[in-house]
Amino acid sequence: MSILTRRIALALALSTTAVGLARAQDAAPAGLQPEDQIHPTPDPAPKLIPELPTIPWRHDRVSFGGWTSIKTAPLPKDRAGIWVLDFAYKPLRIQTVEIPGKGRRAVHYLYYKVVNRTGTPRPFLPQFIMVNERGQKFEDAVIPEAIPIIKNREDPTIALRGAVDVMGTIPPSTKQGVDDAVFGVAVWERWDTSSDRYSIYVRGLSDGYKEITPPDGGKPIVRYKTLKIDYIRRGDERNISEKEIEPGDPPYDWVYW
Repeated sequence: MSILTRRIALALALSTTAVGLARAQDAAPAGLQPEDQIHPTPDPAPKLIPELPTIPWRHDRVSFGGWTSIKTAPLPKDRAGIWVLDFAYKPLRIQTVEIPGKGRRAVHYLYYKVVNRTGTPRPFLPQFIMVNERGQKFEDAVIPEAIPIIKNREDPTIALRGAVDVMGTIPPSTKQGVDDAVFGVAVWERWDTSSDRYSIYVRGLSDGYKEITPPDGGKPIVRYKTLKIDYIRRGDERNISEKEIEPGDPPYDWVYW
């Protein structure tokens, strides 16, 4: 089961439990007459995913600190009317983390921020998958011990969300010159140390999709609008250093994947 599937299953389980408890509390005890029953004001329906708190961020700050901002203008291959969240990220980095039961491990991480400029709340259920030149896939991992270490390295003043607590609804950003942003980090404990080229595919930034009919005329395959970030690593597999990781040319592209 993928990390994304587990996150959605957890949210559904929590919401179902909340509904069951509310119904149990509202049920009338046996033997009471209608006039004896208490009718409290019903609670609002539970949300499947919470609204994420945002952090004010001056729009021009993204030009400092090594950020790469993604262009979100519609592409000719997009369906009309889709929405896309604004996304910016810092260079891919490596950090040593003490993981319980495993000891000190070097992890890759991608520090990013997301802003909703679509004018209405949007769900954010991201999925980050690293793919090497041989097609091997490595999903981002849940490593809570890494979050405070990465936060202190990048910006101790900004609340940082990991693989689990970044799931939610992002409210629209409406202020002039200021972004209401959510900051997150994707972390990989596993990767291929022998790879010279790899990409990170980011799903969950858009509701765009395409149905592609296979050559044999079988059932259509659904492909989702996905951000593809490319990297080149120059160095051997024994002495891994983040200084050897360079952006591809071009550094990113929108694909249906």
